Amino acid sequence: MKNVIITGASSGIGKELAKLYAESGANVALTSRRKESLKKIVEDLRASGAKGKILFAALDVSDAAQNFKVIPKLIRELGGLDLIVLNAGISTSSSFGGRSFEADKKVIETNLIGAMAGVEAALPQFQKQKSGQIAAISSVASFRGLPGSASYSSSKAGLSTYMEALRGEIKRFNIQVTVIHPGFIDTPINNQMKSRPFVISVELGAQKIYKRIENKVLSATVPWFPWVILGYLMKRFPEFLWSKINPK
Repeated sequence: MKNVIITGASSGIGKELAKLYAESGANVALTSRRKESLKKIVEDLRASGAKGKILFAALDVSDAAQNFKVIPKLIRELGGLDLIVLNAGISTSSSFGGRSFEADKKVIETNLIGAMAGVEAALPQFQKQKSGQIAAISSVASFRGLPGSASYSSSKAGLSTYMEALRGEIKRFNIQVTVIHPGFIDTPINNQMKSRPFVISVELGAQKIYKRIENKVLSATVPWFPWVILGYLMKRFPEFLWSKINPK
């Protein structure tokens, strides 16, 4: 039976992935800052007939030290670990000149530093057993700096690059690294935005992410089309033209 930890599981993609893994019969541990939300999700999953263990724990990944306390504890309670999904993430849409530095700092601490801490907290188990999978939920925003989303784009670009480097360093332990780059999926992190091109439902998005994680892809956009093409163009768009983009 598969043992899975999912961070940021109280809403959005994390919540839907928790359902999918519970339905598959896996033992699942959910983490989030919102413990009461997690408790309700766990109760619903158990009531729906989940056959595996369903655990939960409060975890603010931006507090790096918490990762090294909570994640090893959950690994022990699960009885091992096959997959950790680093999904916890936040965003801010403030503009330069009126931007709160503290808000930007929190984005980096959550999306990048928090994920790095999660990796380090899970690695000893994976290295010991010489197997496992680390899946990180990045974003198409990692492909280019998006005006209006400077800290979010930076955090996700850093996350994607970190995971690429990690893959090369830990392959000798037979640990798989998967990086998912979602486009606009209808979740609380973006549902306040005025424009969300090619948006898909969180249920469909999570199903596609689940399949790619289970197929152990190295990297993938979700949905594949049109973001695989748009992502290619974003990376190669001339800087003098990209610099003219203004979200307002």
